[in-house]
Amino acid sequence: MLDAEVSFFLDLLEKATAAGRPKLSDLPVSVGRPAVDRMSCEGEADPPDVARVVDGALPGPAGAIAYRRYWPLGVEEKTIPTLVYYHGGGFVIGNIETHDSTCRRVANKSRCQVISIDYRLAPEHPFPAPVDDALAAFRHIRDNAAVFDTSADRIAVGGDSAGGNLAAVVCQLVKKAGEAMPAFQMLIYPATDSVSHAESRRAKGEGYFLTQELMDWFFGHYAPAGTDLRDPRMSPLLSADLSGLPPAYVLTAGYDPLRDEGLAYATKLRAAGVRTVYSEFPGTIHGFFSLTRFLRQGLVANDEAAGVLAAYFSR
Repeated sequence: MLDAEVSFFLDLLEKATAAGRPKLSDLPVSVGRPAVDRMSCEGEADPPDVARVVDGALPGPAGAIAYRRYWPLGVEEKTIPTLVYYHGGGFVIGNIETHDSTCRRVANKSRCQVISIDYRLAPEHPFPAPVDDALAAFRHIRDNAAVFDTSADRIAVGGDSAGGNLAAVVCQLVKKAGEAMPAFQMLIYPATDSVSHAESRRAKGEGYFLTQELMDWFFGHYAPAGTDLRDPRMSPLLSADLSGLPPAYVLTAGYDPLRDEGLAYATKLRAAGVRTVYSEFPGTIHGFFSLTRFLRQGLVANDEAAGVLAAYFSR
C-alpha cells in the first residue's frame, strides 16, 4: 500500500498536470532541465549545516569535472572515510545543487566526507561520457587521497538512480582493470538493466512519479542509435561475473519501476559472494531519497544508508 504522504504527493502532481503543467518528456532539454532542476532543489528538505563545504574541479577526459566536498559536523580527524557520490536524473538532468541537502545529511549521519560529482549530461554528452567522468573522478580521488583528506582504501562510491548505475559500473570497470576498487558501493534504486525490462517496469510504469514514458525520454537522450544495450557499462546487471566486487548496500522502493532490477542486482551480487545489504521501502516511489521536503521516508532512508556506510567503515 502506498504511504499516505506519497498518495498526497502524487495527487498534487496529477492536479498540476490537469491544470496544464507540461510533462518533462514533452519539453526540449533546454527548457525542461532548468525547470526540473529548480523543482528538485525545492523538493529537498532544508539543508543541514556541515562543518565545511568546498567546491573544486578535477581533471576529466574532456575537461574539468566540478565537485563539491562536504565535511561532517563534529569530526576532528585529519583523514576520514569518503563517499564519492553521483546524483540521479536519468543522465539528463540533476547536478550538485539538486542533491545538496541529501549529501549534507549523509555526510553528517555517516561521519564520512561526501564528494558530489558534477558529471557531464546527455544529450550534449551521451553514453559513455557520464561513465567516463564517473570513473575518472573516482580514480583521481583515489590516486590523490591525501589531497582529499582521506585514504585510498577508505573510499566508497554511491548514487541514486542513474547515479546508482554509475557507482555500480565504476566498481565493475575498476575491478576489470585490476586496480584498487572502491571499499563499498551504496546503490539507491539503481538502473541496472536496459534490455530485459522487469515486471515492476510494466506494473509501476504509469502513475507513480517515474513513468515509462519519462524513462524512454531519458534513454533516448542517453543512448545514441547503435549503442549496445547489453554493454555492462549500460546494463551492469548483465555483467557475466560480479564476484570480487566491493560490499554493497542496495535500496529500492516498492512503487518504483526500477524496483525489480535493483533487487535483481542485489540478488546477483549475493550469489557471486559479495556481501550485500538489501533494503526495500515498500510504500514509496522512485526519487523519495531526495524528495525529503515532501516524503519523510526519504529522511529515514538517508539515515539508514548513512548508518550502513558508517557501520562498514567503523569495523
